[in-house]
Amino acid sequence: MAAVLTKVLDRPISYRQRTFEEDKQAMIQAGVPEPIAEINAQAFSLTAEGDAAWITHDVPILLNRPARSFEQFATDYAATFS
Repeated sequence: MAAVLTKVLDRPISYRQRTFEEDKQAMIQAGVPEPIAEINAQAFSLTAEGDAAWITHDVPILLNRPARSFEQFATDYAATFS
């Protein structure tokens, strides 16, 4: 995603993976209750480990049109990311 955003926005975008504890503490500092922060941090960790790296055909079925790529999404909403 960082590479796509770098291309679309024409500026460097970097990605730094954080640890479970870093994610949890950041959320707690932002006011998220600790139990929720812990659950969210666990979800982030699972995603970082590839747990969400699967594709379904749900979007085209639900929208009745082809899904767009992340690059197309980023291009369409580039102003939002700026």
